[in-house]
Amino acid sequence: MHQGATPMSDCSVQDLTIRDAVVADVPALCALRGARAPHEAKLAETAAGTARFLVEVLGGDIVAFAGGRHRQPVTGPPKPHLPKLSDCFVAPQYRSPGSSRALVSARERIAHAAGCELLSVSVDPIESPRWLDFFRGRGYRTLQPAPYRKGELRYADDGKSEEVLVWRQDLVVNPRKIEPA
Repeated sequence: MHQGATPMSDCSVQDLTIRDAVVADVPALCALRGARAPHEAKLAETAAGTARFLVEVLGGDIVAFAGGRHRQPVTGPPKPHLPKLSDCFVAPQYRSPGSSRALVSARERIAHAAGCELLSVSVDPIESPRWLDFFRGRGYRTLQPAPYRKGELRYADDGKSEEVLVWRQDLVVNPRKIEPA
């Protein structure tokens, strides 16, 4: 975010633009959260036709992003629960129900337009209980009776990675049954 950017509280959701991410967005995505490698990997999967990587733009600044996988990846192990909304991040100063809803709604519309019967998401209910409540409020239902632990690769800003143990709760919804935002 550049210094002249306006926090979400001073803007309306109508000021937001959601579009597909492009290679030129990588520096802004890294400034928003993390190293280049995960963002470049999402763009490579997008180019291969197995995923979509969206950014939310406000006043020319990328303030949020979300991935969505609709086919098995070209490389790496198979993924369960496809299609799946993944790696949704909103910059702290822009977090509001409207901002999150706009980005998630865009992914849900993509799944609906593609004729998907189900759309899944996996959240960390311990570190991000608001995300769990957010998705439940949109009609998503949990797939497991309780959260589970899972190893995930995390990247530091310097590009180094490590596997960390995180909590997960998988949720699913029929995107055709969600009311338009």
